[in-house]
Amino acid sequence: MYDFKTFAQMNLDLIFQGFDRMPQPGEEVFAKRFTMQLGGGPIVCPIVLEQLGFRVRLGTFLGQDDVSNLCRRLLDQRGFSSYDEFAQDNPDPVVVTSVFSWEHDRGFLAHNEGVYESILDPETVYGFLRDAKVVFAPVGQPEVTRRLHEEGVKVVYDSGWSDDLSIDGIKAFLPYIDVYTPNDKEARKLAGTDDLEEAVRFLAGYTPHPVVTLGKGGCAYWHDGSIRYVSAIDEFRAVDTTGAGDNFLTGIIYGLLTEEPLDRCVRLGNIFAGKSTTAVGCFGAAVTPALIRKYL
Repeated sequence: MYDFKTFAQMNLDLIFQGFDRMPQPGEEVFAKRFTMQLGGGPIVCPIVLEQLGFRVRLGTFLGQDDVSNLCRRLLDQRGFSSYDEFAQDNPDPVVVTSVFSWEHDRGFLAHNEGVYESILDPETVYGFLRDAKVVFAPVGQPEVTRRLHEEGVKVVYDSGWSDDLSIDGIKAFLPYIDVYTPNDKEARKLAGTDDLEEAVRFLAGYTPHPVVTLGKGGCAYWHDGSIRYVSAIDEFRAVDTTGAGDNFLTGIIYGLLTEEPLDRCVRLGNIFAGKSTTAVGCFGAAVTPALIRKYL
């Protein structure tokens, strides 16, 4: 039995920091700092959880191109080999993202061919995920999500931002999601409102436990018919917020695996997210059992 499993695109981040402004057409702006590393998304969860002693497995998509081989080397450098590569025909399956990082926020320019587990047969997806205690909802596989949920597997989900993000695209499987963690911008877009609490109530009509992340404001979540708030950890000084949401979800999963109540799961999310912002990239700042004990 595995503690956690997920499918995920492989992501490579090119992170730029320390620049005065974004370039206009025909201009060049220089950044003071640059790093290249594995990026965010659901791949963060198994990598971080394995470092904390959990049994995990990642299903992903790589090719024979230089970018895919670079990602394999980066995974090896992190000591992470708990993954399976699923066959696919796209020669360029890795998501490559330029990350423009400011102190309290970031922007992205990405190339994404859209190679997801939705290309796989549902039985293949189900067969990979079925022996885990917690899974990330598989993209484009609502019936698999329903089946896993009804069999007692805990299912988490974070849709991420897209210009065409809408409730119609996810409402078919939201009832089967145990914890859904959009950020405040995503939640407001889904609900069609600028009011945060209205957005939380809207999402609670589709899924039992929406948890909306608020950056340095912590998070708001729905529990027992009301909206509750949990503050961020003030002691963490943010230098880069890349991957904060993915680490937040990892903290939630940690709480589910250790059978914590929802309020402590949310607190764990803030611990994992806050710590991640103290270094550059998704994996720059390690969460340890001692850190968890200190802040939980």
